[in-house]
Amino acid sequence: LIEWRQHPNGRVSYGRINAAISGDVPEPSTYAEAINGPNSEEWKRAMDEEIAAQLSNGTWELAKPPEGTRLLPCRWVYKVKRGADGGIERFKARLVAKGYEQRAGIDYGELFAPTTRSASLRALLAVAATKGMPIHQLDVSTAFLNGELEEELWMQQPPGYESADPTQACRLKKSIYGLKQAPRCWYVKLVAALDKLGFKPSQADPALFIKKDENGIVDLLVHVDDIITTSDDEELIRKVKEAVGKVFKIRDLGEAKVFLGMEISRGENGEVKLSQRRYIEELLQRHQLVDAKPRSTPLPPGSKVLPAEEGDMELKDSSDYRMLVGELNYLATSTRPDIAQVLSVLARFMGKPSKSHMGLALGVLRYLAGTRELGLCFGGAGEFALEGYSDSDWAGDPATRRSTTGYVFKLGGAAISWNSQLQRTVAASSVEAEYQATSAAVREALWLRKLAGDLDLGTGAIGIWTDSQGALSLGNNPITSVHSKHIDVQHHLVRERVSRGEVVLSYCSTEEMVADVLTKALGEIKFKRCREAMGLAE
Repeated sequence: LIEWRQHPNGRVSYGRINAAISGDVPEPSTYAEAINGPNSEEWKRAMDEEIAAQLSNGTWELAKPPEGTRLLPCRWVYKVKRGADGGIERFKARLVAKGYEQRAGIDYGELFAPTTRSASLRALLAVAATKGMPIHQLDVSTAFLNGELEEELWMQQPPGYESADPTQACRLKKSIYGLKQAPRCWYVKLVAALDKLGFKPSQADPALFIKKDENGIVDLLVHVDDIITTSDDEELIRKVKEAVGKVFKIRDLGEAKVFLGMEISRGENGEVKLSQRRYIEELLQRHQLVDAKPRSTPLPPGSKVLPAEEGDMELKDSSDYRMLVGELNYLATSTRPDIAQVLSVLARFMGKPSKSHMGLALGVLRYLAGTRELGLCFGGAGEFALEGYSDSDWAGDPATRRSTTGYVFKLGGAAISWNSQLQRTVAASSVEAEYQATSAAVREALWLRKLAGDLDLGTGAIGIWTDSQGALSLGNNPITSVHSKHIDVQHHLVRERVSRGEVVLSYCSTEEMVADVLTKALGEIKFKRCREAMGLAE
């Protein structure tokens, strides 16, 4: 859906509107659009709340900047916040500095600030589902405004809220959204505050904070200003929310429903479902495929996707293709491992996509049209053990003859980590391709092993299943032969970690190989079997 906008100065612009279940609500791109367009009262109220928060926080002080001072410009950003059902929760306005005009070494120094991995969230939900732990959510209001600045920065006055003296400017005392160093300032402040409350960052994920004492264990998973917390004692969760609320201004959202666009729902027996139904419906509406005929698989079975050939026209404007692949990739890396393989393939043609590539990408949407209710379902019956599957498709890429690595790790009945990726070098044999895939799976297993220890799941060996007897022999025994002497040393970490007892390699038949769906386009029967084995269900 495209919105036509007429600006006060006569200029015309076009902006994409986010479709929503309860109707289309345009999000302004400028201050003038906000106060002159539809829902102007709501946007004005949202801006007033933002300015009030800035002033009460002491983010800046108005003063005359020294002569020659470079002022950072700023702008308003508008967003309609929605709930799990698609209904409007609130109108949100954010004052943002144009940090892209900052100068390295003058206006900012170190920038790195960690955010949580999706696998950490899925692992935490798997633990909570299996142990019947409540899952609650917090939102830190104006989180970045809590960070302390080390540099002296001056910013222009906010549009629509200028003082009577035009020579004054905002001398920033705390960080503000848009500054390059704002995420790091906020993370440093958050770590210091949580440390006083007894929380320590996880060794595996620095955005996962854990508190262990005689009363029990509380986990906090942080993504910028969104926090998920869980514990086996709901009273501990209440006390933690109360303690965090004394340090930062928070909104207690109760039981977690929506986190980073992912919907979290709880079943009658305590199982937890992580899905993105509403996001898929928005994509279908945006690309006018709501009533499209569904497909049974993301790619036709046995498909080999090639670069644009003679007679296959290149797209004149590849931005639509790149945007669609990016939108789908968020699904593939968050809640839908069943489309990870096709997205790995389509992403190889971002530079010069053709009409046939665009047709395949739209075909993925048609597959999603019939499976929009699918999500990862954690908990329920079954053994609570962390296990992985590793597979490869030897020389599967027709353009480079490189192989595809695929692995998936399951916990609590569903996938918590997966990958589908083209290998960096050409494998001389199927055994070498499988061994490279196993090496990648072992590296992920070592990280998951640390995470499991932090989540109090133990640090025992993680089992990895492979359907290659040759790769299994290479991993378990110091074999050197004409078929294996050329294999890079980096892949022999498999053998080292097996000998240390950190991972255990086992054989499974190709029919039982769950990771097969991450290496190539499968037929409908095998595809659905793998999809179900990864814990995807309605």
